[in-house]
Amino acid sequence: MKLLAFVLSAWAAFPFQTPQDPLAAVRQMVADAREEIETFEKSTPAAGSQHPAIKWDGALWAIHDREPRTDAGARAAVEAVRLLTQADLWTRADARVDSLALDDPAWEGLPWVLYEAGIKRKDLPAVIAKLSRVAQSAPKPTTKAAALMIIGRAYRRQGDMSAATRSLEASRAAAPGSSYAEESKGIIYEIEHLSPGKTAPAIATTARGGRPIRLAALRGKPVVLVFWGTT
Repeated sequence: MKLLAFVLSAWAAFPFQTPQDPLAAVRQMVADAREEIETFEKSTPAAGSQHPAIKWDGALWAIHDREPRTDAGARAAVEAVRLLTQADLWTRADARVDSLALDDPAWEGLPWVLYEAGIKRKDLPAVIAKLSRVAQSAPKPTTKAAALMIIGRAYRRQGDMSAATRSLEASRAAAPGSSYAEESKGIIYEIEHLSPGKTAPAIATTARGGRPIRLAALRGKPVVLVFWGTT
């Protein structure tokens, strides 16, 4: 009994340490990076001070290189590029993107980052061109679907609904049933039925008090529809 008590007390004194989940480590690094960057940008940096995004880019890219073809490595690369683009460090961000092989799983998350960057840079045609090359040559169907979905969004933002619909349909065909295909389907519906100038769909629902409501019954009256959802 004394021996058992000694073993239990030793176990309590030196608990078993499980290695940290690499994906959780990336999330924590990104949170720390955003906090440091926010402090930096609110301050008055000394002349020649290096933006913290450069330091965190290096740390995150080290994880990408150390954890190749994993969720953690892909997330690290995506977040590194996001931090660089948000800091307007375009040359470094472009170099990171161009260094990625087309079979790198990071390409499933990068299209959205590039889309946001294209809006910020006012250069969506460059985003469309880059992602078109990805969609044409990437070996993984979901990577193609992700790129084509963002191309569709970019065309839609530019007002070219025909090109947007073609790209979104191609996204659906590239990886049927994927989250990218489903999102593309939803955007196509928005283009066809919810765009400015389109006739509103036949909405019928029930009010909180149980009273049925039909949009058609309100024809000729001012109506405000508010769409919201929870996740």
